[in-house]
Amino acid sequence: MTKQLTTQNAMITTATVEVKTLTIGSKQVSLTLFRQLKEQPLVAEDGTLNGEPWGVINYHPDKCGEDPEHLHVVWQDGEALRRSAVQLPHAGYHSHPLASLYVSARIIDGTAHAPRSHPEPGDVMLSDKVDGTWHYYRSGRFVLGTMSYRGQVSAGQLKDWRLGVPVDSEYADTFRDALVETGLLPRGAKGEMAPHLLRLIPAGQYQDTVDGLEELPQLYIGG
Repeated sequence: MTKQLTTQNAMITTATVEVKTLTIGSKQVSLTLFRQLKEQPLVAEDGTLNGEPWGVINYHPDKCGEDPEHLHVVWQDGEALRRSAVQLPHAGYHSHPLASLYVSARIIDGTAHAPRSHPEPGDVMLSDKVDGTWHYYRSGRFVLGTMSYRGQVSAGQLKDWRLGVPVDSEYADTFRDALVETGLLPRGAKGEMAPHLLRLIPAGQYQDTVDGLEELPQLYIGG
């Protein structure tokens, strides 16, 4: 049986904690100096790190309160210190160079559709209704793991999709040839193109990388 918390059985214990400060020489780094660090992406396109992370600072120098939830990380790029705002996997929409190509491939494959209540991982949902107003919503959305992506869609693609117009076969062949030439699609690949691109979007690696960054110590800087 759980004991009821009372003034007789409760007590306060004091723990020793380690406070890590960011310093230059013997002087603690100030907010002004921290803002002067160059902003540069820490997480690469493949989801791995571009350098060595030092720690997280609970300070938002760029007035980013309305941005998707993120970490401000100080990291080392060669001999230089950088800072990076790393978006958390579950927060907002993520961008990736392959996202728009993937959305286009799903349209060309004929597997893009309107939003539905229970989309499968990788399902591309196109819609022209946003926040109650009707207009061309020129992007497609899809989810991988805990991450939501958004890729751009041309006005022509979206219009044809809405009208149910089949994708021009010559355009589809040109698109496929371009993917093959850039190495994104194996030579001789048949059938749907989108699954090949989906495997190249590193949602799992990004999640693992950010999980590691969340374990970094918090660094303190002066006022």
